[in-house]
Amino acid sequence: MNDSAINFKVTKLRAQVDEPVMLRWRGTEVDAGALTVELDKNVSGTGNQGALDYSRRRARAEFHVCLSFPDLASTLGSLDVDHELTQPLRAVIHSEGEILDDHSFVLSGGCDLQPHALFPREETMASVLPGL
Repeated sequence: MNDSAINFKVTKLRAQVDEPVMLRWRGTEVDAGALTVELDKNVSGTGNQGALDYSRRRARAEFHVCLSFPDLASTLGSLDVDHELTQPLRAVIHSEGEILDDHSFVLSGGCDLQPHALFPREETMASVLPGL
């Protein structure tokens, strides 16, 4: 390990987007409600980690998450649809960003989505955009 690099583990992550997320399904826009993002509890400890490289002033992290739409899942569940349609969408986020002067960092990057019955890979994409 480089003296200017610090490895870390991502141990907690919970975010919620309260503004409705609009999904296009079968040509129709559907209000999926809020989006919740949490660490995937089914992933081993080696799956959520990163490094701070102070020599380059760059941070990077990879973490496994579950993306869920609680309102949409509840609505679909009440319609007695296939259980697979209401499951969280699992993904791996690969992110990086600049280490700032106060030692904080802002990460952004792509997201590899796992197969899901409601979100086909060829039609679905996700990414983490830089924050403010």
